[in-house]
Amino acid sequence: MILFVVSLAVGASPVDARLTAALQLEQEGQGAEALRRLEALVQTDPTSELARLEAARLGLKVGVAVEQALLHAEIARSLAPENPRAHYLCALALDEVGDRQGAIAALQVALTLRSDYPDARFRLAGLLSAQRRWPEAVAGWRAVLERSPTAHGARQQLALALEASGALQAAEAELEALTHVDVARVPAIRALVGLLERSGRHAKAATWRRALEPPARALRPLKASTR
Repeated sequence: MILFVVSLAVGASPVDARLTAALQLEQEGQGAEALRRLEALVQTDPTSELARLEAARLGLKVGVAVEQALLHAEIARSLAPENPRAHYLCALALDEVGDRQGAIAALQVALTLRSDYPDARFRLAGLLSAQRRWPEAVAGWRAVLERSPTAHGARQQLALALEASGALQAAEAELEALTHVDVARVPAIRALVGLLERSGRHAKAATWRRALEPPARALRPLKASTR
C-alpha cells in the first residue's frame, strides 16, 4: 500500500505538521505510536480528510483497530466522495470485517473514479473470485491483465475462474501460455495437470506431469582400457 507523506513546508498548518510527524514515526518503525497520534489528530480536526485516510490506512496495517479504521475510511469518503483512495480504503476495511459485498461496491466506485487504479482492480477481481461470481471474476482478471500482461499470478487466477465458469479450453490455453514463462513454468504445469485430471484427460495430464521430471543424466561412454 502506498504511503502518502505530507511535505512540511514553511507556513504549514499545525495539522499538517502533526500529520507529518506521525507518518515519520511510522517510517521509523513506530507504527503503534504513529497511529495513536493520528487518532489524537482526528479528534482535534475531525474534518481532516487526509488525517482520516492515514488513520484508516495505518489502522489496517497495524491490524488492531479494524472497526475504527473502517469508521475513519467511511468518514473520509463522506468528506471527499470523489477521492478514489477513500473508497479503496473503505473496501479494505469492509473486507476485513467480513462485508465482501460492501467491499466490492466500494472498489467499483474507486475504479469508476480512477480507472487506472491497479491495486483496486486486482483486489476487485480477487473478491469476485472469492464470492464465486465467476463471469465477473473472469472479466476482472482480464482487466488486470490488459493493463499488466506480465502479472503471472493474475493469469493463473484467470484460468481458475475460467475453469469454474465452464470455459475449460480457455483455461487450458491460459495455463499453457504460462508454461512458456520461466518464472511461472512449474506452478503453471502443476495447475494444468490438475485441470486436465479434473476434466478427465488423464493421458494429456500424464504427458504434462512428465515435463516436471528432471531430465535424465546422459552417461559418458566408458573408454576401453589400454592396459
